[in-house]
Amino acid sequence: MRMAFLLGKLVTLAFWLVVLASLIGLIEVPDPQRLNWIALAVLAIHLIEWLLMRAQLSKLGDPLQQFLLVMLFGVFHLKAPATRKALFQAL
Repeated sequence: MRMAFLLGKLVTLAFWLVVLASLIGLIEVPDPQRLNWIALAVLAIHLIEWLLMRAQLSKLGDPLQQFLLVMLFGVFHLKAPATRKALFQAL
């Protein structure tokens, strides 16, 4: 299970790196407008996830760090075994 979450985090990180590289012009993508819309949708989904979970995440420590991790990894941070264990211990 941990490998699945690690793989998910790596794929998500790769996605954001491609979006960033495309935005600053380091790489050329076939349809940059579609990539930008997908990135915006993923960003909105991650923001909704953070809004729904912010009370629980505030118990894990630095709220800014938790916000950034959710915005970067989304559900792969929220449902990761280490995060879930820490949430249950904080409750």
